[in-house]
Order: sequence, then structure tokens, then C-alpha cells
Amino acid sequence: MDTKTKALSLGRHYLQTLGFNGFSFQTVADALGIRKASLHYYFASKEEMGLAILEDYQKAYATWAQNIHGLPADKKMEQMLQMFYKIGKDHNKVCPLGALCSDFNTLSEKIQDRLREFHLQQRKWLIATIKEGMKDKIFRQDLNPPIVADTFLAAIQGGLQVARIRGEAETFKSMVKNLVKELS
Repeated sequence: MDTKTKALSLGRHYLQTLGFNGFSFQTVADALGIRKASLHYYFASKEEMGLAILEDYQKAYATWAQNIHGLPADKKMEQMLQMFYKIGKDHNKVCPLGALCSDFNTLSEKIQDRLREFHLQQRKWLIATIKEGMKDKIFRQDLNPPIVADTFLAAIQGGLQVARIRGEAETFKSMVKNLVKELS
């Protein structure tokens, strides 16, 4: 693994465990065993590193969504919850959106815009999946897909935070699993 890839991996880890304002370039450089100035060779600023981290997450999310594209809507929703459960199970991490949302007002406009774009990407996928489930009569017909999508996104973010406080990833799993049942 090259230095840039290692730096991004550490940045993702620190973002999900400490928040964006909870680590510095120096933190990453120290963990890599390099000078801070050497890290600037790969990223001009922490903002640039943050944008690269978000871009990686967006690409990974798009790949994940494509990989489960052929599943029925209820199975897609279960896969989404499983993905977030794995995040919480890994050292009580929170999802990158949740980590960045807590720092939102201190982030640069570029990172805020990229964060908003990523959020809307997830929301769009959820709305489409809910509509698909309604069309296929897997989900109830009285659902309002945008409101249900927003409810899921809030439950995911809040659920990971509660699981972190309790140190219980299973807390997240049981909270949001119930939401999928409510769709039927």
C-alpha cells in the first residue's frame, strides 16, 4: 500500500472515530511515521484530504448500490442496514456522513457541498428503492417515499450514535431492523 493510500485509510479511520475536527495532518503524519511536510506532497491541505475521503466513500457507495441492484427492495434495505451495522461494529465507528454532520458548521464550503451531494446520493437511492418496493407490492402502498427515506437516514445516523454511546453495535441492528418491518 502506498503512502497516499495509507494516509487516506488513516483519514477515514480518524474521521469515523474522532470526527473531522478531531484529527490533524500531524496526527496522520505521525501514524505514518513521516513528517507533516511529506504529507503535503500528497494533499495540499486537510480540506483536500477530506474531499478525497468523501470521493472514495461516494465511489464505494455507488459500487455497493450497483452490486445489489438486482435484489428485491426489502433485501436491498436489509443490505443497507447490514452495511451500516458493520460500520458500527468496527470500533464503534459512525458513518462518514454522521461524523461530518457533527462538524458541518466548521467545514469548508467545498466539503459541505460534497457532503450534501453524498447525502443526496443516498437519499435518492433510498427513495427509488422504496418506490420500487411499493411498485412490486413488497412495501405498503401508503408510504411517502421521501419522508420514509429521511426517516431511515435519521435512524441510521442516530442509531450509530446511540450504539457508540452504549458500546453495543447490536443496539443499532435491532433499532433499524424494525424500520424495515414497518414498511410491509
